[in-house]
Amino acid sequence: MLKQTGVRLRSNALRWLLCAPLLLSLPAQAFEHQIGVRGGKRVVANRGLPNTFNAYLSFETASSDVIGKMYVGLVATDPITTDVHPVLAASWHISPDRRTYTFKLREGLKWSDGQPLTAEDVVFTYREIINNPDIPNNARDSLLVEDSFPDVNQKDRLTVVITTAKPFAPFLRTLHHPIMPKHILQGTTRPKAGEVPFNAMWDRNADLSKIVVNGPWRPKSYTPGREVVLERNPHFFRTDKAGNALPYLDEFVIKASDRNRSNWELFEAGEIDAVSLQSEDYAELMQRKPEDVQVKNLGSDTGTLFVMFNMSTATDEAGQQVVDPIKSRWFRNVKFRQALAHAINKERMIAEIYRGQATPQYSHVSQQNPFYNANVSRYPYDLKQAARLLTEAGFRRREGRLFDDQGHLVEFNLVTNQGNRLRDQACQILSEDWQALGITVNYIQIPFNHMVHQLDQTLDWEAMMVGLTGSAVDAHNGINCWRLDGRMHMFNMGHPSRWTYGKPTRFEPWEQEVQDLYEQAAQEFDPVRRKALYFKAQEVVAAHVPMLYTVNPYSLVAYREYLGNIAPSIHGGFGLNQINWNSEYHYIIKE
Repeated sequence: MLKQTGVRLRSNALRWLLCAPLLLSLPAQAFEHQIGVRGGKRVVANRGLPNTFNAYLSFETASSDVIGKMYVGLVATDPITTDVHPVLAASWHISPDRRTYTFKLREGLKWSDGQPLTAEDVVFTYREIINNPDIPNNARDSLLVEDSFPDVNQKDRLTVVITTAKPFAPFLRTLHHPIMPKHILQGTTRPKAGEVPFNAMWDRNADLSKIVVNGPWRPKSYTPGREVVLERNPHFFRTDKAGNALPYLDEFVIKASDRNRSNWELFEAGEIDAVSLQSEDYAELMQRKPEDVQVKNLGSDTGTLFVMFNMSTATDEAGQQVVDPIKSRWFRNVKFRQALAHAINKERMIAEIYRGQATPQYSHVSQQNPFYNANVSRYPYDLKQAARLLTEAGFRRREGRLFDDQGHLVEFNLVTNQGNRLRDQACQILSEDWQALGITVNYIQIPFNHMVHQLDQTLDWEAMMVGLTGSAVDAHNGINCWRLDGRMHMFNMGHPSRWTYGKPTRFEPWEQEVQDLYEQAAQEFDPVRRKALYFKAQEVVAAHVPMLYTVNPYSLVAYREYLGNIAPSIHGGFGLNQINWNSEYHYIIKE
């Protein structure tokens, strides 16, 4: 799987992606792959198909789930041990001052078109794509140290030297970014006639035969609304312990979910070989589990599901505020946000939506993360306390309806993406409780791509339920949420460096404090002091509730026993990536 460069939006399956060698790893032994059998294919299903095959224009999981099988980077995090291990890099050396990283690439690396992969490709990727203001990508935020991007230079054909402005504890783990082919993309990354060619390359209408990759799989065919077929990359560098070329399988097929049948029904019918289970499917399966099926409960999901209010005060070209100033005033009032956090019935969500297969979420850091702070401020379900906080903030109820201190009726739109039954049910529960406080909630489902456009471009939304991917390894993974200019600082977008249509937004002191704490933590190599900084950041965020967290469902997966070398891990990614993280080793077991 493509290791996420900062958090991403979680799309139809609930999502929208770093640590120093000193960070303690989970006690686990590396997975020992068995010698497999060549041939055959795997078939899985996903709620969405890719919007792009361009690794640096992927902002949601429907795309990254596919792209993650097409590209690899210098290093990766082992999903079993959580240690950093080499991928394109054969080895590395870190200088005594912890600022310079020297990587030696593997000999004989090739792109899928047979051309050599060298240090030039690495330098091109980091300089021309990631550190490029004309290319919107989520990778850059995770590499900045106090706004300074590292120097990336080529020493010789196979040697890359990367230097950071200051010691950077998560740096080695962040270097999982997919390396892109310079010989194909050179000349596309700078504006021409006002447009950057790279930003239009390799979309879902592209000629797939011209897409060049370095990972185990390359795209073979794409049928809109139906499926994507990946085929073995004949020049992938990795072999098994007997020297056999990988992947074993001929094809890896990702089908679009059937609108008339759930993925569970497709799995039952034998049309797909693995499935990420919904809670009701899990309960049914455990009652009558077929002998040829393995079921795993991997524990709480590493991502987050929350509601946020648009706090942006940015204005458009006509000088109009993108968010109604009356509503913006409510949304920026911390007591208003705290009140509505008290009106989220998490236990009801767990019981009715997830049938007990979930746990409450309180912090923005994943619960399995070694930096998770379990003692942050919590907002237990209490409508009376919610009403008290609203009164303290100047709101008053008249004839069952809530008004602010200027007499304006409290009414706003709550949106989430279409096609997600779980989010739909959660929003309906939220709406009921918020309406019990006298608030008029206009709940609307909209296309996911439209929601992304509002978040990233127009900023014209009011309240939104959305999810983010997470990391159970290092809190730095989420820094693009907390940098003021971060691409995922969604609740208050409009930084001067990114918003050029009118006046930028106004930031609160606590937002700057959280960014400062994250930057300090990234430069702290002592694990105890680093943990204290992340704990403090979580406390500040919880006190100001920019995101009102709901629940974490358990990660439940099932797969057919005829699949070899399957090693499910919560660290493999989201959904079926917890099974598919080592897809190059998968094979069909012969009877």
